[in-house]
Amino acid sequence: MAITDLLVVGFGGPTPGCCKRVTPCPGEAQCFVSGIFGHNPARQARVDEVVQHYKHLGGFSRFNEITQAQADAVGQELARRGHKLRVTVGYDHWQPHIADKVAEVKGDFVVLVMSPHQSSVSWDGYLRRVGEGLEKLPEQARPRWAGVAEPWWNKPGFIHALADRAQQAAAAIQADLRQGSTGLLLSAHAVPMPVVKTAPYVKQIEETARLVAERLGSVNWMVGYQSAPTDSNIPWTTPYIEAAIEQLQQTGVTSVVAVPIGFLCDNVEVLYDLGIEGKHKADELGISFAAANAVNTHPEFLNLLADQVEAAL
Repeated sequence: MAITDLLVVGFGGPTPGCCKRVTPCPGEAQCFVSGIFGHNPARQARVDEVVQHYKHLGGFSRFNEITQAQADAVGQELARRGHKLRVTVGYDHWQPHIADKVAEVKGDFVVLVMSPHQSSVSWDGYLRRVGEGLEKLPEQARPRWAGVAEPWWNKPGFIHALADRAQQAAAAIQADLRQGSTGLLLSAHAVPMPVVKTAPYVKQIEETARLVAERLGSVNWMVGYQSAPTDSNIPWTTPYIEAAIEQLQQTGVTSVVAVPIGFLCDNVEVLYDLGIEGKHKADELGISFAAANAVNTHPEFLNLLADQVEAAL
C-alpha cells in the first residue's frame, strides 16, 4: 500500500494551556520540567532552577511552534515533489503527545525524528513512544508503520545550515571564524556517561562539529555540552559551556561564536544556556560573544529533511 502519512516526533516544550495533570495548576513550565524529571520530589530544587530559566524568557517555549513550522515546510516540499502526505506532529514531553497523534494517523506512515543525533533518551525514546501509541490501539485499527527517515547528523544540508548560522552570528560581532582569535564553540545537550557507552551520540556530535568547523575554515574550535543537571551523582559529558568558553579564552581568543549543533530550534535551553549564561561568562572574561540561531527553518535544512523522508517512502 502507498504511504499516506508523515508522523513528525520530537521532545516538545511548554505552550500556553493547562495540561490538567495537577489541580490547582502550578503553571505550564512547572508541569513540563517536573515531567521531564519524573515528578520526583528529590529533584525539586533542580526543577525549580530550570523553571526559572523558562520564567526568565516568558514562561513558555517556541519549540512546538518552530517544530510545527518545520513539519509544515517539509510537507509542502514533499508535495511539490509529488508526495502528498498528511503531516502530523507529536511530542514526548508536552501536548499533543506522540501516542495521541499516532491514534490520529489513518494510513500507512513513516516517522521523521526531530533529533539530529541518536541516543536512548532522544531518538530511541521517541520511536518507543510511537510503538507504545500503536500498542494502545485495537489491532484492527492500527495504521501500518512503514519506516523511519534515516538520521542526518552528517548530511550536507544540515552542516551547511549550521555553518550559515555561525557566519551570521560571527558577522554580528565582526569576528572572523578563519582566524585563531575567534573561538568556535559547537554545543549539544549533555548526556549521562552511561548513555555514551550505549549510543553513537557523542561520536555523531563530534563528527557534526568537525564538519561544520571544516566548512567554516575554523582553526580554533571545540565541542561544549549544556543543560546538565546540577544535582546528579552520575557524570555527564563535558566540558560544560562555561568551562569551554574559559578554555577557548585561554588560547588567546578575543571572541567566541557559539553554535547549537544539537538543537533544531531556538528553544529555552538554547536561548538561556547560550544566549544568557554563555554571554555572561564571556563578559566576565572580557571577550566578545555571539550565540548563533539554531537551524530553525533554514531552507537547506528543510530540503534535507524532505530528502530523508522521500528516501523512506
